[in-house]
Amino acid sequence: MTLFAALDDLLRNRNTNRPFLLFFGAILCYVAYGMAAGFFQGGAQIGVALIKVPLILLGSLALCIPSLYVFTALSGTQLDARGFAKALAGFAGIAGLILIALMPVIWLFSVSTLSLGFVVWLHIFAWLTALAFGRQFLMSAFGAASRAAGLWLVLMLLVSLQMTTYLRPVLWRDAGQPLFAREKLSFFSHLDEVMKWEPTKRAMH
Repeated sequence: MTLFAALDDLLRNRNTNRPFLLFFGAILCYVAYGMAAGFFQGGAQIGVALIKVPLILLGSLALCIPSLYVFTALSGTQLDARGFAKALAGFAGIAGLILIALMPVIWLFSVSTLSLGFVVWLHIFAWLTALAFGRQFLMSAFGAASRAAGLWLVLMLLVSLQMTTYLRPVLWRDAGQPLFAREKLSFFSHLDEVMKWEPTKRAMH
């Protein structure tokens, strides 16, 4: 069974017992997307990005699982543990497919521009698009708790932005800069720094 087939079973409300296949397929999509993002700087940063992007997305999802369970349970969802796992797997799979569909566009702008601010906003747009398609699936999966699932997506967005800040730098790392920044920083401040960033003269050649 392929990732596409497993997702098709979920979307058509067919029985599927392979949520782990969906998670595994989603991880592969996140890795490929991260690799495309790493081409902004190129070199070793490709490897860094293909590791950090899945960590950001899967870490954000893991941190938000308890809140999704509580939100939907209090809103009257009837899903058991297996159904909840399938809903999460479906969301992760759909988000992965959207990101992999946008990967060629991400790669093009990564290799053809030195504007870090523009590329960051492009990634935010891609993630918002993935969340929008994932929202449709979650609202269908949770039924009466669809509004709670929609509220959860806002939390997921905020957490993923902060997780990106926590695991920075992802797209660009100056010579001698550690793999992980030590300073505490909110994603608002991080975005402000990104907008003010300018490449060094060496990087432009």
